[in-house]
Amino acid sequence: MREMNTQMEYEKAIAFILDRIKNGELTVGSKLPTERAIADTLHIGRNSTREALSILHGMGLVDRVQGSGNYISENANDTIRQILVTLLALGTITKKELCKFRRTMEKTACMLILDKGLDQAYREKFEKLLVSMKTAPVLKQAELDKEFHILLMEASDNALLKLIMSAVMTVYREWIDLVLAQADADDREKLRKCHKGIYKGLIRQKTEDVNANIDRHYDLIEKYIEM
Repeated sequence: MREMNTQMEYEKAIAFILDRIKNGELTVGSKLPTERAIADTLHIGRNSTREALSILHGMGLVDRVQGSGNYISENANDTIRQILVTLLALGTITKKELCKFRRTMEKTACMLILDKGLDQAYREKFEKLLVSMKTAPVLKQAELDKEFHILLMEASDNALLKLIMSAVMTVYREWIDLVLAQADADDREKLRKCHKGIYKGLIRQKTEDVNANIDRHYDLIEKYIEM
């Protein structure tokens, strides 16, 4: 019975930390509360808190600094990326599932942006990117595509979403580079229009336009990816 209670306590501590990452209280490099503070807040034993931090450290999400404390790892992206690459290699997940996940998460990011609105600073960044996309040579298109989708994640202002999607995008990136190298001029123009459509939908607060352009974008990309 005691073992079950301990398990529930360390899971509670893990959930406590992940919730604070999700709501933005903790970001990359943030110092975590002390073991005692977490234990006192959750009314659990310090051993359970220590176990939770050990698990998160093992996952690569938390760094331990001797004499200083525990911090949200700056290498969490690499850890998640390595897990995804391994799962793909083992066949536990497929390219198709990862593509579907990214499409869904991008829609989620856009819904968060629509809820709070897109401020002027982000509008200027998106507009500058879209102008560059219109005139950039083919070899530059992949980098601009990456910048556009990273900007969407940043504009969502959700730390957990940015962390997960950063890892997914890293894995997905080599596929995109290959797609843009193979795509004909007509499809590259369609992709550019999808980016413009996503941005315009966000500005006009048109959820259906945003989702339709995201779907068109990923339909085009996945046409070239061997699932």
